[in-house]
Amino acid sequence: MTRQRLPVLLAALALAATFTLGLRPAHAVGLSQLYDEALSNDAQLQSARAALAANSEELPLARAKLLPQVSASLTASRQSTDFGGGFPSSYGNSNGYVISLTQPLIHVDSWYGYAQGQLAVDSAQASFAQARQDLIVRLGQAYFDTLGAQDSLAITRSQKASIAQQLESAKRSFEVGNTTITDTNEAQARFDQAISQEIATQNDLAVKLAALQQIVGHPVAQVDGLVAGAPLPPPMPAAIDDWVDSASEANYAVVLRQIALANAQRETSKAKAGHLPTVDLVASRSRSSLGAAGAGSFGGNFGGGFGSGANTLAPGTPALAAELGNLGSSYTNSTIGVQVTIPIFAGGATQSRVRQTLALEDQAAADLDSARRQAALSARQAFLGVVSGLAQVRALQTAERSARTSLESNLLGYQVGVRINIDVLNAQDQLFSARRDLARARYDTLLNGLKLKAATASLTDADVLQLSALLTPIDDGALTALPQAPGVPHPGVAAKGAAGKGGRQTMPR
Repeated sequence: MTRQRLPVLLAALALAATFTLGLRPAHAVGLSQLYDEALSNDAQLQSARAALAANSEELPLARAKLLPQVSASLTASRQSTDFGGGFPSSYGNSNGYVISLTQPLIHVDSWYGYAQGQLAVDSAQASFAQARQDLIVRLGQAYFDTLGAQDSLAITRSQKASIAQQLESAKRSFEVGNTTITDTNEAQARFDQAISQEIATQNDLAVKLAALQQIVGHPVAQVDGLVAGAPLPPPMPAAIDDWVDSASEANYAVVLRQIALANAQRETSKAKAGHLPTVDLVASRSRSSLGAAGAGSFGGNFGGGFGSGANTLAPGTPALAAELGNLGSSYTNSTIGVQVTIPIFAGGATQSRVRQTLALEDQAAADLDSARRQAALSARQAFLGVVSGLAQVRALQTAERSARTSLESNLLGYQVGVRINIDVLNAQDQLFSARRDLARARYDTLLNGLKLKAATASLTDADVLQLSALLTPIDDGALTALPQAPGVPHPGVAAKGAAGKGGRQTMPR
């Protein structure tokens, strides 16, 4: 073995070791496990869950406007009285309370508000259900992006190791004079390019894993791969119109717009109710107590007891002052009745509010129509993605077999001297590209299946389990395996044996 060939062989062995060890981490996780973790850790779903809890309170808030309103107030004060005209000043305490009750009897706007509260709860529930569906689609997208990046890295490393072998073979052929330096240079260029591609695919895999980590809330080293030859489920029903019609009515974006339109209609009715009178049952009970207003220092109590002034009046105090010193007061009042409030003129605000809500109602109707069209388009695109994906998978399977056959032929031709090194490298590139495209087509088909069900609001946890059943701990053998070279000695070996040390031989053309 020459000194020049030793570094290349060592590099090839190192690449093979990297390929064997680097692509098989100990902790690969499956889709179902990641989905369970995402349900607890995904920030967007947690936000949607909090929004559901907050918006669910709209109904109790609206109901409260139809129920009795009770309030109470307490007062306590200290008063000072100066009678003048020779009367001495006096002071005392006063206390009281008021309890009032209002029961709405006829409030048309409040009844429409109650209906809007129920719509707010329905909207919150639909939004949360949509968030769960979006989580499945986002997780599926991130999962299959990661899986595709893993495949690309495995193929790139296998391709680099194969190119290293071809580079060594080209150098041996050049040494015996069977090929020109061009083959060696081309193989070296391919090897250097493979190193660059490996760096790029490693970076892409790191980015895809980071996107997956953002959803599940923890680092992920590797994900399970798709079972080789796993059947891809076709869309059921098989008619595209059935999916489009279902999406136009059941899609969560459509449901939310329908609720928004109903809410806008009730807002218009509530605005028109501003012209109507309101009727309330009102009741109240109040009690107040005044202390005695006699001369000197006195006190009262909450029940209206009499205060007392100075027990001994000052000389010359008028008799009336002595009488006032022994007086106190207590009042209790209870009322019940019906209160009618009739709006007469509010500066044109009611009419303006009605015009505003009518315009918003038209906007909600237009948004609903737009949502239906978008849902139909999404369903159509996803359906065609599944159907065309299935056809593309079948075509790429044929292309992969053809590329494998082509590589075998080029390897044989290289052994017998009718193909050069670049032909083998091109055939390998074609095979690896076909395998990469086939894997990506399978992932895209499965992802479009998730999007198709999401468009019709029929995507559930059961679909995640069904998809997870098609996954298994990754085995890159089907992606990276190459056909073995036929057992035919390369003509350069025979030429070297015949020439001995006679130098290079010209390759027959």
